Parts: sequence; structure tokens; C-alpha cells
Amino acid sequence: MVDFDPRKKRSGPSRPHPRFENGQLADWIPGVALAAGITILATAMLTSPMASGIGCDIKGNVSTTGERIFHVPGQEYYRETIVSPLRGERWFCSEEAAREAGWRKAYR
Repeated sequence: MVDFDPRKKRSGPSRPHPRFENGQLADWIPGVALAAGITILATAMLTSPMASGIGCDIKGNVSTTGERIFHVPGQEYYRETIVSPLRGERWFCSEEAAREAGWRKAYR
């Protein structure tokens, strides 16, 4: 058993683990924490009812210029439009909800 009580005086010189010398551990931890946070956020976004489109069939798409456009079933590019929540895109349950959120209807 190893005793990790910091109040106890240790005998002999303390040596860092060879894999984490020179602050490597300190550099590694924030990256892992960020990746874990992004994974948790992405999972939450992709599994929410609005993100998955369950019961909601209006696709909210962000154009290359940043314009927010929604597509309804039957429109010309509806089938080709992919909703990517990580880009700020989302599903809507009604045209009214899309307009209230600041999105405009696709022209075709």
C-alpha cells in the first residue's frame, strides 16, 4: 500500500515520473479536459430532440456567408441539406419557430 498523505515527511529524494518530467503532465491535462468537455457538449447537442430531428422535419442550415436558412420537406434542396449542430445548425418543429429564432425560409 502506498501512503499519499502530503503532511508526512518523505524519506529520500523525490523523483518525477520519467514520462512527465519538465512539466509535460501540466501540458497534457488541459488538452484532455478540453477534449472531454467538447465530447460531452457534442453528445448533448447531437442527442437532443431538436438536434436529432425527432418529430421535427424542418432543417435549419447556416450558409457559407453565415445566413440562417430553413428548408421544409418538398423544397428543392431539402433532401441534400444536412443539419450539423456543431456548425450552429438545427431542426425546427414549425416554420413559425424557425422565423422566431431568426431564420428565413429557403427560396426554392
